[in-house]
Amino acid sequence: MKEKKKIIGSIVLVSMFIFFIFIGYFISKPEKNYKKEDIFVDNTVKGEEKKSITIYVNGEVKKPGVYKLKENSRIEDGIKIAGGFTENADKDRLNLAKRLKDEDYVYVDELKNNNDDIKSEKNNSKEGSINNNGKININKASKEELKTIPGVGEVTAEKIIDYREKNRGFNSIDELKKIERIGEKTFEKFKDKVDIR
Repeated sequence: MKEKKKIIGSIVLVSMFIFFIFIGYFISKPEKNYKKEDIFVDNTVKGEEKKSITIYVNGEVKKPGVYKLKENSRIEDGIKIAGGFTENADKDRLNLAKRLKDEDYVYVDELKNNNDDIKSEKNNSKEGSINNNGKININKASKEELKTIPGVGEVTAEKIIDYREKNRGFNSIDELKKIERIGEKTFEKFKDKVDIR
């Protein structure tokens, strides 16, 4: 009898031991899942932080300043978040479809600056086409300037420009005689009034 009691007691103890092991396993399992879930959430937050960029918008916008935008945003988005263009903004100078990068600086020029540049370009062109001797530089002169040359009309001026563009400029004024409508007599009329530099 004592032997049987011992065997039964041992079986009970082993069963209880196995029972407690199973209970401990199932209790600890949800806790592990919870920790994994925490890690997943943290990674998502970090991923979201990486997907934002910081830019500085300045110039002719209503609210200049530093702004945060989503990754792959465009200049148009930066202008909108800065309140949009002012009345003096030169909108044509910006490519609104261009993608922005982190730390980009977007500057919107004044409209009058563009007009000043156009005037400056025109003045430089005019000065560059007439040399110090008062001769017209046939490598730089506009069609209107070429028409001031004796014997050169609109059609001939266009032919001079076409020749200049196809041959990358004139190497000597004698090349003008290769152009249709410019014969020896016409060339003699203006050869002292033109130059190539």
